[in-house]
Amino acid sequence: METLDVHLNGELTDLPNDPPLLEWDLRDDGRDLRARLYRHAHGYQLRIAGGMACLIDPRTRTIHLTKDPAASLWELGLFGLPALLCFTYRGDLALHAAAVEVNDGAVLLAAPGHHGKTTLALAFHRSGHRVLSEDLACCRLAPEPAILPGPALLRLRPDMYDGAAPAGTRLVFARRDRIYLELDEARRGAGAPVPIRAIVLLQESTDGVLLQQIGGVNALPDLWALSFRIPGDDSLRRNFTQLTNLLTKVPVWNLRRPLSRASLDLTVARVLEAFGS
Repeated sequence: METLDVHLNGELTDLPNDPPLLEWDLRDDGRDLRARLYRHAHGYQLRIAGGMACLIDPRTRTIHLTKDPAASLWELGLFGLPALLCFTYRGDLALHAAAVEVNDGAVLLAAPGHHGKTTLALAFHRSGHRVLSEDLACCRLAPEPAILPGPALLRLRPDMYDGAAPAGTRLVFARRDRIYLELDEARRGAGAPVPIRAIVLLQESTDGVLLQQIGGVNALPDLWALSFRIPGDDSLRRNFTQLTNLLTKVPVWNLRRPLSRASLDLTVARVLEAFGS
């Protein structure tokens, strides 16, 4: 089994002179932060102003991390971009998707942020299905498409939390912008890959719940937007090849449903009708 070698409170080098490869804004417990990813002699350097910083060497799967003393959930940050850079270097594909287990196979619930992935994943958890991923899916494409589960957390908006952890979960941390629930060991994905049975693209609708299969070519633009890649021609070509290979082996469906609590049970039922046997 491959592992990550993580060194906490490591020394970081000076800020690189070259411009960042990627730069984006994020919010952390009400704080507006700026994240930048730079190339480094042995991989990458990630800097979050006022937050976590780390060096990532994908070749040796080594991460030197300096955590933000105010950040109690630095481990979750570790399983974001730092781990993502390591497994994409290995040849795996990263998709912005939750994943749940249905009859020993994974159903990926793919969508951008704020489209209800985690809320829907929790609805599957309530109905007895394992949650394999709640936001970022690590997809291994050979010999057959499969997802590598993790981490065992659910991040909910406060307005979607009833004040008590659902059965099979434990409250880890509560912040102004997110509620963090840990999945019980018996209810989470273990380290073994789970075959991908279907990819479901989540969309909002006001006309009930509708699940329709679509052709792989039609799904390519959406999955391209939901996949991760480092800027550069080689990365773009590899990502395009990975997505087209995935679409030749895994069916894709559009799921249109209202973004409301009242529609969750019906949405789960529709997915189980399609993939539950």
